[in-house]
Amino acid sequence: MPITDEEASKIKEQLLTQLDNFPEDKREQIQTQINSMTNEQIEAFVKQNQLTHLNGGCIFCSIIANKTPSYKIAESPDGTAILEINPLSKGHALIIPKEHLEEIPESIRSLAQQVATKLKETFSPNDVQINELKIMDHALLEVVPIYGDETEKKQATEEELKSLQNQITGEAKEETSETEEDVEEDEGDEEVPVLPPRIP
Repeated sequence: MPITDEEASKIKEQLLTQLDNFPEDKREQIQTQINSMTNEQIEAFVKQNQLTHLNGGCIFCSIIANKTPSYKIAESPDGTAILEINPLSKGHALIIPKEHLEEIPESIRSLAQQVATKLKETFSPNDVQINELKIMDHALLEVVPIYGDETEKKQATEEELKSLQNQITGEAKEETSETEEDVEEDEGDEEVPVLPPRIP
């Protein structure tokens, strides 16, 4: 059974993330070649090259095995949530079962709901859609925040993805700002008791 347009698109996205591994003078040529491939050519290319970074063909198994880099925002015993590298909107995420399954387990739907809730809290979208996908026979869910200005997918930069990852997971920056506020409050508390006795 030939791969679908959605599958071909995902494979192209992942292949393009590997461009840094090629000599700089060949990258543009390879990028053009990848973008112009038909679905059949993409499928043949993956099989023919036995792409190790695609783990024998499945991008998502490769991500789960940490062979392909990703921006993880949540995890459960059965699945991993990562940021989509070509998002339709801010916070667009993929929920990947850790096993190569053709049906979505309930535990993965539960993880998708948790991610959807977190995205609502963090970015306040108008709505969050959860869609089923099957790419290279690996069933997964996508969680798409809807703000009302979505037009088409755009490639996100590494900086954008890292920033979103930090905002969603609440790492690094929040802790620093809380500490600074605590310090300022402490200093204020110390000054207040010292000043009043001097006024009278």
